Amino acid sequence: MRIGIVVDGQAEYRSMPKLLENIVSPHTLLTPLYADIQPMAPLGRIAGAIESRLPILRGRKAEGIVILLDRETRGECPGELANALVNKLHAACNGIGVQHISVVVKNTCFENWLVSDPGAIGQLKARFRNAESVKRAVAGKADTVDACTLLKRAAIGDAYDKVADAVRILSKAEPLEMAVNSRSFRRFLRTVDHPQYVAQSRLPVP
Repeated sequence: MRIGIVVDGQAEYRSMPKLLENIVSPHTLLTPLYADIQPMAPLGRIAGAIESRLPILRGRKAEGIVILLDRETRGECPGELANALVNKLHAACNGIGVQHISVVVKNTCFENWLVSDPGAIGQLKARFRNAESVKRAVAGKADTVDACTLLKRAAIGDAYDKVADAVRILSKAEPLEMAVNSRSFRRFLRTVDHPQYVAQSRLPVP
């Protein structure tokens, strides 16, 4: 299956292609497509932003779609939010021949995924310090930490740059290391049928 990936931020759009190269999947993972999604907007508006990208996905012959959305401070649990958005998108996606729609809610934002592999941050010694502190903070719970603050404190010299530093980190990150610490990232691996997470994403695979 050809899977189109719709992202809600420029950091994801610029940085995820390198990560996708390292993700094992039986499917073809297409280059991410940016949609002007405001994560805190009503679901109808979010769905409209995604639907505006559907003609491009049809042109890319996408048979499945995975949408990545920040949870931010929304009150809904990630599963409820994902299911509600999928329900709103069904008719539009069926209209372009898409067989499968998934929504993955990044908990709480993309930076939580970035800190989920502290080893990647540790490799960027000229850019980040305190990788061991990051490792202790995110061990098994990257989705619950204040990831933006961790990255800002770790940055050396220039202030943390959401796009450029995301590219740096994901150029080094290992998907299975990220999965150890982030349940929401494991959910993403499950949606693309990663062989180690095809059955479940609740717990990391040893």
